[in-house]
Amino acid sequence: MHYLLAAIVFLAPHIGKPVAKNYARIIKTEAARKDIDPLLVVSFIHVETFRKWNPRTKSTTNDYGLCQVHVAERGSARFLGREEELYIPKVNIREWTRLAAMWRNYHHTKEDPAEAQGHMWWAHLKWGYKVKNPGHAMKVTKLYTLLKKKFRPELENERVAQLEEVR
Repeated sequence: MHYLLAAIVFLAPHIGKPVAKNYARIIKTEAARKDIDPLLVVSFIHVETFRKWNPRTKSTTNDYGLCQVHVAERGSARFLGREEELYIPKVNIREWTRLAAMWRNYHHTKEDPAEAQGHMWWAHLKWGYKVKNPGHAMKVTKLYTLLKKKFRPELENERVAQLEEVR
């Protein structure tokens, strides 16, 4: 089983394997388009949907779908009046990865979110122009770190090898 599908099934067995497989395919494709680790997307979805993985999730603050894309003039304005489209997993995840890449590029970093010492660029996806609650970003980061260790241990081994080379 592909590591991404395994991670989703691990976090959300209640959605069933066919749905998990569809989400894994979408996440893999959209994350690759913007050079974002798909496990970060999985972590964000899990935290944002309160572990439910419901694509029809809507918050009281106009956040829609799996990734809780914020719709407002200062959020994802392109979906004003078309919010229902964000209930489509592919549309939602594509918009989230677009916004994530925008914030990452704005902060001029390609840092691994779990290791970032500077600005928590991925936190903007929840709070917009100002990071109000670093606790949310820490939940995503903690889950992301766990998923990387569990489902992509080769990344951890590679990082340790790089650190040893520096010494």
